[in-house]
Amino acid sequence: STPGPNTHTRARTHMHKNAARYVRLLLARAHPVLCSPSSLPPLPDTCPPRTEPVTEFSAPRPNFTETTESVDYAGSIAVESQKEFGSADVKEAQTLWLPHPSEEDSTPIVPRWWTGENAVAESEFVIDAKKVFPNLTSLAEICVDNGLDDIANDGVTRAVKIDTNTREGEVLQRLMKEIYDELGMVSVRNTGLTSAKDMKAVVKCLTESEILYEGGANPREALENVYDTGAPLESHIHYHHEMAYIEETVTNLGFVCLENTDVSKGHTFMADNVKATDMLLNPTFGSTGVGQKLKEKGLCYIRKLPDRQHFLDNPDTTDPSFVYNFWQTSFLTEDPDEAAEIARTTKGLEVEWVDSPIFGRYMVTKHYTDAFEFCPYTDRNLLFSSIADDYMWFDAWPGVKSLPHEERPLKLNFGDNEVMSRAEKQEFVNAYDAAGVRLPWSKGDVAVACNIRTAHGRPAIHLDDGDVRQLGVVLGPVMRKKGVHHDKWESPAVRNFGRGDAVWL
Repeated sequence: STPGPNTHTRARTHMHKNAARYVRLLLARAHPVLCSPSSLPPLPDTCPPRTEPVTEFSAPRPNFTETTESVDYAGSIAVESQKEFGSADVKEAQTLWLPHPSEEDSTPIVPRWWTGENAVAESEFVIDAKKVFPNLTSLAEICVDNGLDDIANDGVTRAVKIDTNTREGEVLQRLMKEIYDELGMVSVRNTGLTSAKDMKAVVKCLTESEILYEGGANPREALENVYDTGAPLESHIHYHHEMAYIEETVTNLGFVCLENTDVSKGHTFMADNVKATDMLLNPTFGSTGVGQKLKEKGLCYIRKLPDRQHFLDNPDTTDPSFVYNFWQTSFLTEDPDEAAEIARTTKGLEVEWVDSPIFGRYMVTKHYTDAFEFCPYTDRNLLFSSIADDYMWFDAWPGVKSLPHEERPLKLNFGDNEVMSRAEKQEFVNAYDAAGVRLPWSKGDVAVACNIRTAHGRPAIHLDDGDVRQLGVVLGPVMRKKGVHHDKWESPAVRNFGRGDAVWL
């Protein structure tokens, strides 16, 4: 039956009991309000009423004549009509674009990262190890080697750790935990550390277990005891929550500075996600109402992962610089069936294989989910999504940025497959920027961030000859997303907005 007005609007695929597939999608046409990349949309004194109702469409029933068109799942929006087997066992498939990719405004959006002042003062989340422990030359003096630095079967790494039986170790762990519990982020500076395994020991004051980077979008490489950040320095990285695009993500993550020869460059930015959530949901923020649409509709994450073997077999006709990640490196297997099984059973993804003249065979995944996630620390729903999972992620990415936006590996739509307008994406970015905190790096610095209460990103980095900037990432315990709690939207910050205490961009 056709979904009624109270039916949740995320698109779902259902199997008919006779194995005939129905696809019934609600389509809502976006009304883009375009803004130039150099200016932000004006902020109205009051939220204007919406005058154009959302129109619901139901897919037409097929007449059992075969008309199958190619589907670009990473394009603007690909919607198949109802597919049903008739007496002649003939099916129909149609592709509708809302809007067509050529009509979508793909003008790049460059984040501002912050207002110029930290949304959270450094004094609240930074531990200066030199000041707290003046008798220590380096935190390595309170590290103990447990003799194993691989992830064990139970997910616990028995490697170098901070010795919490010492007074200094106990104090360090307690301070880190108090700040992390309160704010969702903590930074330890002036550690005197030089090795990745010792820096990782500081991270593990807060997270005993960690996970492999399996099913992730970034092409991360393993460094000494940690992962690299998985992005070229010259590419800016939009604010994002780690692996928000799959069902299994991480509770928190650690960052360790392996090297930074110019401390005036290479800053990471953290966004206070409580503040970003409050801003996006407040009706006086912006003019598109994107926060409410995210709350009501959720999101659909679309990824296209090409086949590495196709590039190995065709070196003269393929260009690896166009590839963001292969399904083999994303799912840590060379077996397509195993990769699809991992995607479906542990990551909660819908999987299809689609041929491409440019990239060979794609693994196309879709993930329908809430745009928010319940946070037990704050006892409320917080934003858990960003346009980092849209094609705009690649606006400054070497190689991939030269592809038409509809050919890029990522696409982010609303959960009913409505295309997000550029104006809506801009306001999505603005909320994070207004909650930004700058995090400079010196060698040995360590930071731990809650994956729900913070988002992280950075501007493009341009180093001088001879300069080096290298961060490592430690992925914390696995967290299976549970979505929102429908009675946990209220926040005093939201209720009190409009009284002059908010900073808008």
